Amino acid sequence: MKKRLIGSAIASSLLLIACGNKQDANETNFSAAIIQHLDKEGGLCLRLNKWPVDLTEMDLRFQKTIPTATAGQMDALGTIGLVSGADAEVDQMDMFGKPTGHKFKVKRYDLTGEGKKFYREKEVDQTGMGGSKKVIQGDICYGKKLLDTVVKWEGPMKFGDYQEANVKYLYKIDGLADWAKKPELQSAFPYIAQTIDAAGKNEQQLVVKLTSLGWEAKGLY
Repeated sequence: MKKRLIGSAIASSLLLIACGNKQDANETNFSAAIIQHLDKEGGLCLRLNKWPVDLTEMDLRFQKTIPTATAGQMDALGTIGLVSGADAEVDQMDMFGKPTGHKFKVKRYDLTGEGKKFYREKEVDQTGMGGSKKVIQGDICYGKKLLDTVVKWEGPMKFGDYQEANVKYLYKIDGLADWAKKPELQSAFPYIAQTIDAAGKNEQQLVVKLTSLGWEAKGLY
């Protein structure tokens, strides 16, 4: 009976220590915070959140001179087979968002079957004149950031009961799409090459805060 009580006391002590460890400023806990952050925000996408994409005659004029503008981007995506374009007519809207009765011509780009394989949706907050609301946005994505290693951290800094730390880390890319490496695609979306080249090299920074459940990215929720 005595041995059983001692064993129970030791187990309880170990459980308390384990719970307390979640609030320690160490590599394990900061890694968990970064992993949680990247799980939500680490998707690597093209920042094209509205589909289909309609291009006006003015947009198309800039295709050659500004390859990183929307027309150049659609052309690059069409070249690698992720989107296809076709002529269309759309309603002209007034300043209140109501049809004027007139139409104008556009070139409309939409996802192909191959493009849909890389299409991802997520819920985001949208703020307008009526306040904030949850909406679904979709984008073409080419991979996801994962934690490679924690390099170092500064802090934690304490402000009364509040604590936060600045953590430096390196990331790696999971599931990198082959088309993201193509020169024509990287010319239209320069940040893709920069993101790929920075993996495992350039330090990233994340501010984490201490909560009752442990460390988590500041502003995550």
